[in-house]
Amino acid sequence: MAILACVPVVLQMQVVFIHTRSIYEIRERPSCTYSWTALVAALILSELPFNLIGSTIFYLLWYFLMGLPPDRAGFTFLLMGIVFPCYYTTFGLAVAAMAPNAEVAGNLYNFFTILLVN
Repeated sequence: MAILACVPVVLQMQVVFIHTRSIYEIRERPSCTYSWTALVAALILSELPFNLIGSTIFYLLWYFLMGLPPDRAGFTFLLMGIVFPCYYTTFGLAVAAMAPNAEVAGNLYNFFTILLVN
């Protein structure tokens, strides 16, 4: 359920990444204003607050409404609320970084997600 919920978020994020990358390659790389690492770090850090808020709401609705045991709630929140959003954000950006455009990035991300699930 969580894997299917993160796919639209990543696909939307990839379009913004590819647009930002094209601006970087045209304007910022020749002027050497900042490096590629700074761009990618800024994109990842700007997504983290939204991912953490969204995953916290998802976790609270999913975990406690399902009636799962409260003694493992902290570890489950660590995995589902912090580690998993960081994983799919960086994985989606890595796939978008090797794709020439947003359509190819979306198809590659769906392909790799299917490989990881199976």
